[in-house]
Amino acid sequence: MNPAINNFNLKELKGRDARLFQEWKELDAMCEKRKKQGPNPFKPSLSYIIRRKNAVGLPTEFEIWYRCKSIVGVEDTEPPRKPIYGNLHKMSVVLPNNYPSADGNPVFTFITDVWHPNIRYSGSFKGHVCLTIKEMGVLASIKDLVLRVERYLKYQMYHAQNTYPYPEDQGVAEWVREEGEPNGWVKFAQDQPEAPEPPKAPEGGGDDKPKKPKVSLSI
Repeated sequence: MNPAINNFNLKELKGRDARLFQEWKELDAMCEKRKKQGPNPFKPSLSYIIRRKNAVGLPTEFEIWYRCKSIVGVEDTEPPRKPIYGNLHKMSVVLPNNYPSADGNPVFTFITDVWHPNIRYSGSFKGHVCLTIKEMGVLASIKDLVLRVERYLKYQMYHAQNTYPYPEDQGVAEWVREEGEPNGWVKFAQDQPEAPEPPKAPEGGGDDKPKKPKVSLSI
């Protein structure tokens, strides 16, 4: 456990600070469990760094490190474009000043390249993650959303069909439909245990429109 957590008492915190503390404590406990369960405690499958704190010292920005096999790009520019795999993926999680509220959703953005139809691969919104849960800052915890993204990385969850609610990155989605799925390139982690499904919540998506990534294979 991060020793700084012991500096706070939930009973003494109110409102937003109480929520921030609870989120931090849950995320820390999950990462500590991964550290103990993994073969190398110095390279756990899931870990975090605190990048920013508020006035009382509670985290408002995390950097999440995932260590798992995922697609980080593709070879060449013409089909067949074979996938390029990577094993370390870094994501920023920013909690805005009005978090938690319906208008204060956390912002998830990958710092490293990720090739997934529900994550923007290029452009001005490069790295943006479409988490697809309406009012996620109110109804879903940071821990649950971090686990959801882990399922994205392992291609245990994605939406690549060019139908409503539409993928976050159309170019990656086309590759998944026309090359990734037919060649079995996205079937690299389906035999691994899946992260627990976050609590049920009203579906939303992208930014304002509903999106619902589907579990691989049967989209």
